[in-house]
Amino acid sequence: MNSAKPDIKIWQVRGDEGKGIAGCLFFLVLLGLTIIVGVLIGPHYYAFYGFETDVKAEVSRAGANFLDDETVAKDIMDIAKRDEIRLQKENIKLERFAGQLNVTVRYSVPVDFILFQRDLDFEVRTSTYVGRL
Repeated sequence: MNSAKPDIKIWQVRGDEGKGIAGCLFFLVLLGLTIIVGVLIGPHYYAFYGFETDVKAEVSRAGANFLDDETVAKDIMDIAKRDEIRLQKENIKLERFAGQLNVTVRYSVPVDFILFQRDLDFEVRTSTYVGRL
């Protein structure tokens, strides 16, 4: 009576059917990292796109209603505060040239990844024609 036990390895790199556990583990780790990165930076991009839409609407309104630069800057600061974006007045650049109002808003958001910290830089550029009285 030969009672030979089957040779079973728990961490087989390749099974009998040619399927490997290493590829599965690599995929699961990659999927996990992708989800973590998405959770960390997703809200910042969502806030940016909402902020960008609101700034473009505000600049269009400013051109149609002949608003001065101080009012436009204040309105953009109010939008940023509502969207919970930390924005300084120095981050807003307003230029008037040849009947056109050009607005550039630049800001950075620090994101703390597990092993390091990185700043995400955002920029909104828009312009509108200023009506004449």
